[in-house]
Amino acid sequence: MNSRQLFALFICLLVPWTMGNGLVPLLPVYATNLGASPNVVGYYLSFTYLILAFGTFFAGWLSDTFQRRKSLLIVFGVPLAPTIWLLGSASNVWQLTIITSLAWFLGGIAIALVNILAGLLAEKSKRGRVFGILSVSSGLGALIGGLVTGPVVDRWDFPTMFAVLAVFSLLLPSAALFLKPESIGRSSSAQVATTSRESMFEIAFLLLLVASIAGGIGVFSGRLGTSLAMKELQFSSAAISSTGAVGGLVTLPLAPLVGWLSDRLGRVPLLSACYLAGALGLVGLAASVSLWHFWIVASLVSILAYVTSGVGSALVTDLVSPNNLGRGMSLFTATIWVGGISGFAVTGIAIQRFGIPATFIGAAFLPLFAIVLVYFIRRVR
Repeated sequence: MNSRQLFALFICLLVPWTMGNGLVPLLPVYATNLGASPNVVGYYLSFTYLILAFGTFFAGWLSDTFQRRKSLLIVFGVPLAPTIWLLGSASNVWQLTIITSLAWFLGGIAIALVNILAGLLAEKSKRGRVFGILSVSSGLGALIGGLVTGPVVDRWDFPTMFAVLAVFSLLLPSAALFLKPESIGRSSSAQVATTSRESMFEIAFLLLLVASIAGGIGVFSGRLGTSLAMKELQFSSAAISSTGAVGGLVTLPLAPLVGWLSDRLGRVPLLSACYLAGALGLVGLAASVSLWHFWIVASLVSILAYVTSGVGSALVTDLVSPNNLGRGMSLFTATIWVGGISGFAVTGIAIQRFGIPATFIGAAFLPLFAIVLVYFIRRVR
């Protein structure tokens, strides 16, 4: 993989991550302004992440079936701009849900296709480095989105913010034009196909999927809880979105460093360290009352969200054969969104019934459970 390809892939990832990370802290506020209660906000976000997971699964099928990933990025990247712009015209929660779901569907396809391309193009000895660099896009997206979205809403309004993001999203299909078409053909050998199926569904891979779901639930529980807790404490939109910016800033140097280290020290120890950081962040959220408290929490949860994605993607490429990498990578990417589905749905209800402290102390056990699963990946391998 040359630097031009890597840069184009990076921009293709930066666009959906900037929009997603910029919007997620503010969408609960936007939905509340449209009359949604905390549990309805949880259901709304949960449903949109269900569609996001479906888009990710769909991308894996598209990738393995058509073998034209560059063309698919352009085809599904172009409609993203008008979809984001339409969010500003939503007048009730149902309209907001439909439009957000479409935007998340398109973004999920784009993220999965880029990760699949990276897995196919990266050399085995440099997978951690490549995915570490690409995972910087999520932290940088959080930084850009956090610095832009909240202040724009405070200065103007939500429709203006959506219009700005719509223009920015045009970078995705533009960057995809510079990608070299890559076609990885299927082997006609029945023996190779059988081996591919076995490697895709081996126990180590399945353990990684479950660990990623557990970590994803913790991530999105923390994100929704941060937004709702800060709104209850009457923080401004700029302050709420700043948590995403700070979290992204902290992970910018960590993501490539951890990816590089994973090529040398192994994926499992570094994945475990990231899950531990997320658990500490969720415990901290239970007691946060000041802005700097929420910044620390966001930083720790962002390590769980952004740094693990790079190391985890490299580990998927280690475990899954090239013939099944499209489906394998899309499954792994989808587990993060499955965590969002569960995290958003459960967190809103739990906050209403048990309060913020109890909810997030309980959520902290999920990343710890993921550490146990990751440990068994090493034992199985």
